[in-house]
Amino acid sequence: MSYTKKYTFAPLPYTVRGESIKLEADPKGKTFAYTNGKSVFMRDLENPSFATEYVGHKAQTTVARYSPSGYYMASGDAHGNVRMWDTVNEEHILKNECRPISGKIKDIAWDSESKRLIAVGEGKESFGHAFTLDSLSSVGEITGHSKVINSVSIRQQRPFRAVTASDDMTVAFFNGVPFKYAKTIRDHTRFVHTVQFSPNGDFFASAGADGKIFLYDGKTGDKIDELTTGEDSHKGSVFALAWSPDSTQLLSSSADCTAKIWDINGKAVVNTFDINSAVSAVDNQQVGNLWKGDYLITASLSGEFSYLDKNSGKVSRHIDGHSKAITALTVSEDDTLFTGSYDGRVFGWKYGAEGDHTKAERIEGEGHGNQVTSLAFKQNELLSVAMDDTVRQASNDNFKFSGKIATTGSLPSSITVSENKTTVVATNESVIAYDDKLEKIGQLEKPGFAPSVADISPDGKTVYVGGQDNKVRVYELSNGNFTEAGELSKNLGNITALAVHPEENLIAVGDSVGKIFIYDTESKETKIQSWVFHTSRITSLDWSKCGQFLVSGSIDTNIYVWNRDKPFKKVAIKNAHVDAVNSVHFLSNASGLSIASVGQDAAVRVWDVAF
Repeated sequence: MSYTKKYTFAPLPYTVRGESIKLEADPKGKTFAYTNGKSVFMRDLENPSFATEYVGHKAQTTVARYSPSGYYMASGDAHGNVRMWDTVNEEHILKNECRPISGKIKDIAWDSESKRLIAVGEGKESFGHAFTLDSLSSVGEITGHSKVINSVSIRQQRPFRAVTASDDMTVAFFNGVPFKYAKTIRDHTRFVHTVQFSPNGDFFASAGADGKIFLYDGKTGDKIDELTTGEDSHKGSVFALAWSPDSTQLLSSSADCTAKIWDINGKAVVNTFDINSAVSAVDNQQVGNLWKGDYLITASLSGEFSYLDKNSGKVSRHIDGHSKAITALTVSEDDTLFTGSYDGRVFGWKYGAEGDHTKAERIEGEGHGNQVTSLAFKQNELLSVAMDDTVRQASNDNFKFSGKIATTGSLPSSITVSENKTTVVATNESVIAYDDKLEKIGQLEKPGFAPSVADISPDGKTVYVGGQDNKVRVYELSNGNFTEAGELSKNLGNITALAVHPEENLIAVGDSVGKIFIYDTESKETKIQSWVFHTSRITSLDWSKCGQFLVSGSIDTNIYVWNRDKPFKKVAIKNAHVDAVNSVHFLSNASGLSIASVGQDAAVRVWDVAF
């Protein structure tokens, strides 16, 4: 009885309009890091499908920076905490932690010896602090600003220097160590979003909301020139800068939906990359970037990554995915995963075909405008319901919404489909049945209780409706008519999840107090009442293809795999997702027991389970 975390398919970074995000590559050029939710994600540069996650923060993470040695990561969060932790071991052991400022950490910089750090951001008494890794003792004062500091960079050669960029439209220059305020630079006319020292320490550059990029001497802080004087300059805010390894070129990312490569000596644009992959023009704003070896990556406001080919001047590939909590999951017969999220996006993941190269592919066409609450799949068709009160249909062949839309009239909470493609949707007011063309064939109106979830038998003849009164009603569905045929009433909490057994007369029922009962659908009596180890609301249940195993997910962050033949044996996957597990599903074609799960951390995970 064991489990293995096989894959973590990471979300995109969390973004806020008008703010930059920080991308960071490790010194060896193998992985890059960013933040989403309360997690730090580290993804492989060559194959971003490989990812690991750090979950030590209790508040929303905002920035993560590798130490120059590569052995440590410093990550900050919205409460002003900075945690320094080990990157080598899978456990990510904590080295040290502190709270250098009282508000959100916006950026962190390491010195070249991996001994000293500067953390900056929002604060009351100060906007930044310089300290050592081991003892956390102060190594200078970060002063000279009157508003939030957005960015910090430390010169990687002696004599050390540091620069900070702020919403007060200035750049502050510091001598070190200890870091002492030297001067204020007032070349920008709007918020300054980023400052970056060149790898050789000869220069540093700053960029901001005025669309300008300035170049300075790395030792003295004296201005050398402005890069953005030509007609091919950026037409919007510049959010991020990244230097080439040889310090001769600079990559900039802007709100004008472009990224540009600048030649420092010629002070001219070498390449301009137009990013237009997102549906909304606003989502194409470029808010973060990195340059590591041959990898040039820019990040959009949507969170999407674009890999840039500096030779051709074109985008070589896009990395898409979710950036908000994933709220729904279903799996096709060929183990394609379909996921829907809080912001209404639906993606397909061809896990069965692509394995460790699985990537998110957007379901194109007119999709949902609000949170996706449930997904179902049958015979090459995906069905989805969302808080926009619609049911939509998409094809597994072309990953496109068909245009077929049915309205539910009230808030839908679940969708299920039988083998003969009868679809049943539970809303907070009624239960609706549709045929395979999404034409309404029947409706259970004003049932006398508040429905919360529904499931349908494989033959499409029996519908089970869970209510907020702790009961499951059983209905016979014939010619669109719902005829009540009994109830299941042993649960002690609101019914939140149902799973009809694929072959036998059994149904699994999960409730709001974390209990799972197995009922005989003929006698309406309970067969198993001992699956009570979740501590909070059950969000999802699914039977294995063979019908022997049941998987459950809960907002207690845990996943359990239960064995019907051995009711007291279970596999517990603790802390499977940060904050909550929103949906779980068995995979069809795995050699053993494999499970896909999604959660509040916007990640998709695949687990192998052995009994």
